[in-house]
Amino acid sequence: AIMEIYNMYRGHLSAKNTVVLFDALHVIASHAHKINSDAVLRSKLQDLGSMTQMQDPPLLRLENESYQICLTLLQNLILDKPVNYGDVEAEDFLIDLCKEVLQVYLDTAQYFPLADVANVRPQWLIPLGSARRRELAARAPLIVATLQAVTGLEESSFEKNLAQFFPLLCGLISCEHGSGEVQVALSD
Repeated sequence: AIMEIYNMYRGHLSAKNTVVLFDALHVIASHAHKINSDAVLRSKLQDLGSMTQMQDPPLLRLENESYQICLTLLQNLILDKPVNYGDVEAEDFLIDLCKEVLQVYLDTAQYFPLADVANVRPQWLIPLGSARRRELAARAPLIVATLQAVTGLEESSFEKNLAQFFPLLCGLISCEHGSGEVQVALSD
């Protein structure tokens, strides 16, 4: 519903209005992520089972859709350059959002970068469980859109932020995925 209303009035919104809308949706996405990351709450909801008819994680769809709308709003803001565009740092918002979404995915995949490679002992990697794999598959379209947004950055902006994206991209290369589409987008 938010996207339908936004699309109807997109041409009439200033950059500041769009950022207010972005901020509101970002708060929703962050709150949904916080709930989805609460292992105790998830466990209690699973114990309730059929009474709740709730998926696990409980607000994954809301989280994904909110992040996706945030991404779309910022990309459109950069594309449209509406009134007061110079007053907002849309590209900085986009870069921060992309980093956040990629980190959420890596946290879900339980990817933890090696801090000190010299002191690492070989370990067996335990494959992800089916529930975690389903969650990663549900997050895949958002990750693909995020990687496409990173790919769509101007070359100078990408180079300027490469140091921030590099560990995240390496993490994506190293972690398990619930879907092959993330690996295809990552190769781009």
